[in-house]
Amino acid sequence: MVDVERLTAIRSVRPFRLVVDEDLAQLDEEIAMSDAAAGSTLFEEGDAADGVACIIEGTVEILVRRRALVTLGPGAVVGELSLFVPSASRTATARARSAVRMITWRADDVQGRLARHERLATAIVADLAYVLAERLDRRTRDVVSLLDAAGTRLPVSELERLRGRVLQ
Repeated sequence: MVDVERLTAIRSVRPFRLVVDEDLAQLDEEIAMSDAAAGSTLFEEGDAADGVACIIEGTVEILVRRRALVTLGPGAVVGELSLFVPSASRTATARARSAVRMITWRADDVQGRLARHERLATAIVADLAYVLAERLDRRTRDVVSLLDAAGTRLPVSELERLRGRVLQ
């Protein structure tokens, strides 16, 4: 039996918004809905990157070296690099700031899925490309802001030193 509420939740978030109706049943078999209590850790920096998660409800804090970088809410995606880099490890820690409900899609066998369900996998990857483009744009603007703040004539060694201070 098809759970309409579940399928509506799946279609409401990246990277599943481009999935066509005919592929929703297959996608429903591949994803999992999970809940996390406020304060719980979803994954730790350095863990093996094993899949992507899409936040449906609640907020997740992203930390690098125990420093909070951003808080993400409904519609946000975490762990997207795991689908493109099989040997990737988590670059940040994700912690639930509130109770969280999320959809997870495992990163294992992405190539096999592409071969078996090309249209479904292509729709997911295409939607993730938008997420990656947004993040790249944001990081580029961050670097430009740092350069503006430091002056644009800094040698590379100074930029590396500045980068190191920012990330500590």
